[in-house]
Amino acid sequence: MATFITAAEAKQRLDEFDVILDVRSQGEWDAGHLQLPSVRHIENLHQHPEKLPGLSDIHNKKVLVHCGIGKRAEMVGMGNLKDLVPNLFVVIEGGYSHFSLAFLLLHKIRRF
Repeated sequence: MATFITAAEAKQRLDEFDVILDVRSQGEWDAGHLQLPSVRHIENLHQHPEKLPGLSDIHNKKVLVHCGIGKRAEMVGMGNLKDLVPNLFVVIEGGYSHFSLAFLLLHKIRRF
């Protein structure tokens, strides 16, 4: 079962996630994405996630999913992935623009 959280909540918990899945389109990804080793771009996650490369090792990890504004991530959280990943968190309010701003602010503060 997925846990739905806001971008503000995700900001407070970034260090908890083993994997962050960005489910936006390739064009959105190319325009900008979070620069963390844990981030993976999986554009078609709503289609049989168990068959997608790059997801075979996430079953026992704490996973965060985000998209542009929250709708695609919400669909993922309500779809097949929730059965494959028991520790699934989904950003449903805010999406990438808010999440990335929260990420940048958090990491800028940590550097000082």
